[in-house]
Amino acid sequence: MKRSRFISLFVLAILSMALLALVEVVWSVRSYREMRDSYKRQIASLFDESIWQYAGDVAGTKSVNLGPLEGLYAIVGEQLRTSAIETRFTVELLLPINGELKVVSCLGDSTESLRTLSVDSSVSPVTLRLIVEDPHSKILASMRGMIIISLLTTLLLIFTFIYLLRTLFRAKTLEHIRRDLTHNITHELRTPIAAARAAVDTLRSTPLIANSDTLREEYLAMTHSELERLGVMVDSILRSSLDDEEPTRLRPESVQIQAIVDDVLSSLRLKYSSRQLDFSSDIAENTAMWVDRASLRIILLNLVDNSIKYSEGVAKIKIVASSKDDKTVFSVEDEGVGIDQREQKRVFDKFYRVTSAYRQTSQGYGIGLYHVRTLVERNGGSIELWSAPKRGTKITVTLPKYG
Repeated sequence: MKRSRFISLFVLAILSMALLALVEVVWSVRSYREMRDSYKRQIASLFDESIWQYAGDVAGTKSVNLGPLEGLYAIVGEQLRTSAIETRFTVELLLPINGELKVVSCLGDSTESLRTLSVDSSVSPVTLRLIVEDPHSKILASMRGMIIISLLTTLLLIFTFIYLLRTLFRAKTLEHIRRDLTHNITHELRTPIAAARAAVDTLRSTPLIANSDTLREEYLAMTHSELERLGVMVDSILRSSLDDEEPTRLRPESVQIQAIVDDVLSSLRLKYSSRQLDFSSDIAENTAMWVDRASLRIILLNLVDNSIKYSEGVAKIKIVASSKDDKTVFSVEDEGVGIDQREQKRVFDKFYRVTSAYRQTSQGYGIGLYHVRTLVERNGGSIELWSAPKRGTKITVTLPKYG
C-alpha cells in the first residue's frame, strides 16, 4: 500500500470517528433538551389548570379575590399526584413593589439547596409562581439505557478502528517484509545458479579443461557444491513453510553436546573458508541430554552461523554448555555488531531482519532465529537474548535434560 493512500485512510478513519462521536453527543444533548422542555410544558399546563381551579376564570377581570395560598398548594399537589409526578414543590405569591416583583408569600418544601425549575403565571396584578425540582437527574436516569448503548457502540467502533489500524500497519509491515524477502531470496539463489552455470559453460566451451581430470573434477566439485548450497536454501525455506502446518516429528535420543558442536563448527569452517574464524568453547565434560539430535544441530548451526554473518573482521565466537539439575543450558556469544534494544523483541519473528546497515552485506531470509525459537519451544525449552550495538550478542538456550 502506498504511503499516501495509507495516510488518506488513516485521516479518513480519524475524521469518521470524530464525526460519529459528535453525532452521539449532539443526539444525546438534543434528546435531553426535548425531554426537559416537555416536562416544563407539562408542569406549566398543570399549574395553569390549578390556578383556574383556585381563582376561577380571570380572563378580562381587573380585580381578583384570591383565597389562602394553602388552597393553591393543595390543588397543585393533587394535580401532580394525578399526573404521577413525584417532586418537591413550592408555591409563591409575588407583587410588584418599586417596579420589581417581590415574594410576599411562600408555601411548600424548601428548594433552596436543589436545582430547580420555575413556572410563572400572572393573575393581574398578582403573579403566582410554582417552583419544582429540576428533572435533570430523572431525565438522565431515563436516558441511562440509551447512553450506555451509545457508549458501548462508540467503544466498539473505537476498538474496531484500532484493530483496523493495527491490521493496516501489519499489512504495511508484511508488504515491506515480502519485498525484502523476495529481494534476499532472489539475490541468494542467483549466486549459486550463476556459479554452477559458469562452471558448466566452462566445461562445455573449453576442451582443455574438460579433458583434464584434475581441472574437470575441480569444476564438477564446484558445481556440486553450489547445487548443494542451492538445495540447502530451498530446503530451509520449504521447512519454514511446512513447520507451520505440519511440524516435523521429533525423535529424542541421548546426545553429547560436544559431538554436535564439533560437527557444526567443522561444517561452518568449510562454508566460511574465506573468513577468519576464532571459535572457543567451554563445555562441561560428558554434558549429555535427551533431545532430538536434528533439532539441536539446527539450533546450534543457525546460532553460530548468525554470529559469523554479523561479525566484522575476525569472527570471535564462544560456545558454553553445562547441566544443572534437570536442565541443560548452552549459549552462543559473539563480539559482532549487536542488535538495537528496540529490535531485540522482534528478532525471533518470522522473516524479520534487523535494520542495521551491516545487513546490506549479509544476506538472509529472516527465518533462522524464528526456526531456532520454534525448535527450542517444541523441545520444551526457552531462549533468551542479550545484545548491545558494537558489543556483540549472546543467545542462551535452556532445554530439559531428560526430554
